[in-house]
Amino acid sequence: MIALFSIKSYKIRKNRNYLYLALSFGLLAVSFLFKILMNFNIYFKFLEKSQLGAITETYHAMRASNSIFPISFLFYWLLTLFAVYVLYSIYEKQSISNHLLNIYLIFVSTYLSYPDYYVFHITLLVLLALVTFVYSRKYLNTKHFATKLAAYSFGIIAASQIFFILVNISNYFYVVGELVQLIGYAVLLSTFIMVLKYGRTKDTHRHNRRYAYFYTR
Repeated sequence: MIALFSIKSYKIRKNRNYLYLALSFGLLAVSFLFKILMNFNIYFKFLEKSQLGAITETYHAMRASNSIFPISFLFYWLLTLFAVYVLYSIYEKQSISNHLLNIYLIFVSTYLSYPDYYVFHITLLVLLALVTFVYSRKYLNTKHFATKLAAYSFGIIAASQIFFILVNISNYFYVVGELVQLIGYAVLLSTFIMVLKYGRTKDTHRHNRRYAYFYTR
């Protein structure tokens, strides 16, 4: 939904940053699909034999395999990190060589640390903290209320990673982390809805002024 609202905002304001936001949240949406797949098992049939005295019984049974988990987690990991990096790059402009270097480092860090759960969430916490800092600095320069809400929402999403890291203490921290993360994305979605409505209202006022000028000149 955030990706769709970003595209609509781009059509109104013609700001390419909204296209990058749409790309980022599109990647996040796909990454969450892979996260959902992590909870599924592959079931397959096999022949089971049991010996009861002189009688051998053969029957079909089902067995579960979680082989889909490592693949899904890998794509969830990579797509999430790339999506957050795109968010960071929107206002933190860099050269093409720097982008290539950072993408390379994301691949290398993933290869060396995969599938360490804690390394992933610590890395994500650092990236989201940088995104929060960039949007906070943007707000101080522009004083736009929507940018302020965006900075708050990214801060909330960053804070959710702390609860995911603390899951070793109690599994309840994982639930809290998911709820906090949901609140962060909900605030961000409401921000884009507000920006979209403001853009449409602004366009309507501009059209009305032109219409009035045409008939009163």
